[in-house]
Amino acid sequence: MHRAASALRGHLPLAPDDPLVGVGPGDDRLRFDRFVLSPSQRLLTRDGVPVAIGGRSFDLLLALVEKAGRVVPKRDLLQRVWPDVVVEDAALRFHMTRLRGLLGDGREGVRLITTQVGVGYAFVGAVRSAETEPTLAPRPSGGSPEAALPARLDRMIGRDQDLDALVRRAAASRLLTIVGPAGVGKTSLAVELAHHLAADLAHGAVFVDLAAIDAADRLAWAIAQALNLKADPEDPTAAVLGHLRGRRLLLVLDNCEHLVQAAADLVERIAAAAPEVQIVATSRQALRARNEHVHRLSPHALPVDVAAEDDEALRACSAVELFLHHARTAGGAVGEEVETVRTIARMCRRLDGVALAIELAAVRAATHGIEATSWMLGDGLSLSWPGRRTASPRQRTLKATLDWSYALLSDTERRVFERLSGLAGPFSLETALATVVDDALDVAAAAAALDELADKSLILPRDGVYHWFEATRIHARERLDARLGEEIRFIPRTVPARRYPRTKMLRSHCEPALAACPQSSLSSSASGL
Repeated sequence: MHRAASALRGHLPLAPDDPLVGVGPGDDRLRFDRFVLSPSQRLLTRDGVPVAIGGRSFDLLLALVEKAGRVVPKRDLLQRVWPDVVVEDAALRFHMTRLRGLLGDGREGVRLITTQVGVGYAFVGAVRSAETEPTLAPRPSGGSPEAALPARLDRMIGRDQDLDALVRRAAASRLLTIVGPAGVGKTSLAVELAHHLAADLAHGAVFVDLAAIDAADRLAWAIAQALNLKADPEDPTAAVLGHLRGRRLLLVLDNCEHLVQAAADLVERIAAAAPEVQIVATSRQALRARNEHVHRLSPHALPVDVAAEDDEALRACSAVELFLHHARTAGGAVGEEVETVRTIARMCRRLDGVALAIELAAVRAATHGIEATSWMLGDGLSLSWPGRRTASPRQRTLKATLDWSYALLSDTERRVFERLSGLAGPFSLETALATVVDDALDVAAAAAALDELADKSLILPRDGVYHWFEATRIHARERLDARLGEEIRFIPRTVPARRYPRTKMLRSHCEPALAACPQSSLSSSASGL
């Protein structure tokens, strides 16, 4: 904005410490939303058509745009617009109302001017130099629509059908959400999809990683930063909506699961204000926003019968192919023997076809060998195996990514999640309720928690029963162990099984520790579990 506003010095009285002072000459036109403001010509245009704006309203707009993102006190505006006349605040309110009407302020959710009651007004739209960025002009033919996207994978293995389905759905939907469990490959697929779609969009694509955003009110600010907008920190949504309005752009919102309500609200506002903007979101649960199309991403394809299938059939499974790819790129000398491929296939089955788990195991195998890695799988060691150093902290180990999911659960959901860890195979709703319900947790609360765990992709309902990923179950068991370690002194030695369905499991699990505890340290109540 500073270069574009350099010529404002001939029209605006600037203080010596104003950031515009001392800037060299140049194009003084300023762009915001669908408007171009030219101080030297005293002209305001909308989509290239002059707007009939009076002199006072023009001066008022100019004073606000000059201080975009900051509150301008009423007295400063009065002195600027009426320098030699004493006027009442009512005159300022009248012209401000007229100016807002001319700009369409507040229509379709786009806010350009905000009021700080008793203080003044602020221009919160995104202001850019006409010299450096044409507001709605198509991207030059030599430009890169993918400049704001992460690099795509060298090879996208096993996701051709998902990618084709998403490309087709993108033609009919402005909001796509890729939903799936932790580590299944949602981000990689979203990035690949964005690279495919960006080439056909005039304003390209922007990627926003929300993993580091810890508060819902920071969501719009994160998007504003990704768009390189100068926005009011107190109201960045107005700048985002104003910038996106009229653009043909793809917005990728990655890792929405901890901000689902805020994300749903904001994408609906973007859809209303900027109908040409397309949004692709990734999340461990659906946003449940208006007109949202959900694509549920499944794990990689696995061999049905490892012992019976031949070498070619095993290698054709995308999970096995992904393992071999990662092991080789990590420098491992993977043998070509059929039995080696069978061992890899068995590992992939134990890893449930989850992309991140396969990658971590394959990198481990490149160093320690296939057999040693296979032997160590399943005892919990695999949860802490490290991945890429450049990965986000929550993607460097399976434990980190599962900890992320666990942190988003309510206390009731955590207790149900932990208690279910004793069910290794597919289990019915009745079995789940019989396992988790006790005097402190009734059936209705337990059933609601099961629904939430399924919605958040921690347990998977399929064919009338629930399924676990083994790594997720091990994580739940570790969480249960940690809770029991804290609460073991409250478990009585004799609790009727008819009162607490989990008593038998808890006794067998905790008997060694209970035997070591002094009787006096044990409480007579189990309601804390």
